[in-house]
Amino acid sequence: MAFSRISLFLSVLLVPAAPIFCQATSPGNPGPASTSTGNLSALVLGQGDELTMAAPDIEELDKRVLRVQTDGTVSVPMIGAIKAAGLSPIEFQNKLTEALKTQFRDPQVAFTSIDVHSKPVSVLGAVNKPGIQQADGRKTLLEMLSLAGGLEKDAGPVVRVARATTDASTFPSSVRPALSGDHVTAEVSVATLFDGTNPDGNFIVQPGDVITVPKGKLVYVMGDVKKSGGFIIGETDNLTVLKALSLAEGLGPYADMSHTRILRATGNGPRIEQQFDVKKLLAGKTEDVRLQADDILFVPSSTAKKITARTAEAAVQAAVGIAVWGRR
Repeated sequence: MAFSRISLFLSVLLVPAAPIFCQATSPGNPGPASTSTGNLSALVLGQGDELTMAAPDIEELDKRVLRVQTDGTVSVPMIGAIKAAGLSPIEFQNKLTEALKTQFRDPQVAFTSIDVHSKPVSVLGAVNKPGIQQADGRKTLLEMLSLAGGLEKDAGPVVRVARATTDASTFPSSVRPALSGDHVTAEVSVATLFDGTNPDGNFIVQPGDVITVPKGKLVYVMGDVKKSGGFIIGETDNLTVLKALSLAEGLGPYADMSHTRILRATGNGPRIEQQFDVKKLLAGKTEDVRLQADDILFVPSSTAKKITARTAEAAVQAAVGIAVWGRR
């Protein structure tokens, strides 16, 4: 497997506030380069990475190679397994130092080299298994979302991918890459990604990418409907009363259509209430209303309809009883 090697020319103790110079080599780029602790902090350890230790005062650890196992841990003599995957080398070194303090008064350790074999990609937000995934081989965006367990039910309509580069051309132009500081962010529609109508959206991810699936904006439908609950507004923010009732599978048998209410949040204050006549809407006598995020569409039940229904039910039962009695 192709990998890059980062040789860190450090003092015995890695001091986070001081600049660190390193030589980075890979099969395609054998020349030297320098970096700082900020760049080093951006490196995320993953499965297969190897760290060579420098601990002159601890014979059991000095020059020992630690390898990140499939479960994300490294086995350290005298300590045992320590979680390393998902941490930067500096974060892992601090964690290792704290663990060694249980046996040594002032442990001083550093890494003389880091062999990077992993290809970590962070998948965050409304996915079933958020965390660090490995982009072994050529993994597409859909494949990375699948490794993260797929999208949750309340996932929003877009997927965002942030990449540590200033070159927007590393993304297809159709995903609207935008430069923000030292990162480029792309946005992909969930609908077109999963139905395949925008093949460019299913691009190859790169190690270090951060994939985020924001939660969707919801409208809540309650009361006398067949399926109450929260429904995602969608990518176009064009969820109307009629569409919301359709998502709720229609009105219940006792719905009071003329007295439907829209409850809308107003910052920290109480919700404002807007009356809405669904009966007129269905008759084409009033315009449909666009709902906003966190709106509550409440359809009350009609007492008169309930009484009428119960009376009719009682009459039917009585008629059935008379018919049965008359046959005896």
